[in-house]
Amino acid sequence: MKQYLILFSIITATACNSIRQADKLANKQQTTIIYPDAVFDSVAAKKLMAYGNSTIKGVVYKKINKLSVGGKQYGSNIVVTLFPVTPYLLDWYKLREKKEDKRTKVYIADHVARFRMEVVSDTYGRFVFNKIKPGKYFVHAFMTTFKNLTRDVEVGANSYGTKFYQKQQYSVAKGHRLEQFIEISKEGEVLEVVLN
Repeated sequence: MKQYLILFSIITATACNSIRQADKLANKQQTTIIYPDAVFDSVAAKKLMAYGNSTIKGVVYKKINKLSVGGKQYGSNIVVTLFPVTPYLLDWYKLREKKEDKRTKVYIADHVARFRMEVVSDTYGRFVFNKIKPGKYFVHAFMTTFKNLTRDVEVGANSYGTKFYQKQQYSVAKGHRLEQFIEISKEGEVLEVVLN
């Protein structure tokens, strides 16, 4: 009977240790989400987003090969977002620069995110916001680039121990957050923006 108790204790201790290790790994991977503390003035934001006669024209791209001339990947069919610059947005931006990392994300509250404009870029990464009034804005987009690489992969060996290789192609994806603070200074202005 004592042997069964000892065996049961060892199994229980091992299981508990495994559970603690799994909990520790899960806690390491857990993401914390935080929001700015600033008060959001929806009336002021609505005024900033009122119609005007100005235009924002831009392009989204990322240079993927620094050595080659024109090695750009254009942001085709990318959602580009435009926010009015408010005290809340500035607080969010500063908080993000200060606190955001792999395990901490700084988000904009849903009731604030409603006060934005979105457009989708064309095949060449071009986008346009029409009927914008003068003021300060924050424009941003998320884009993924792909880099094609090759590597040698072992495909066999002969009886003398000589190994044979062949080239294998593969792609590496990388995410980019492209953003910029901009300002339209007068009514009727056409402002050009490059997000790269």
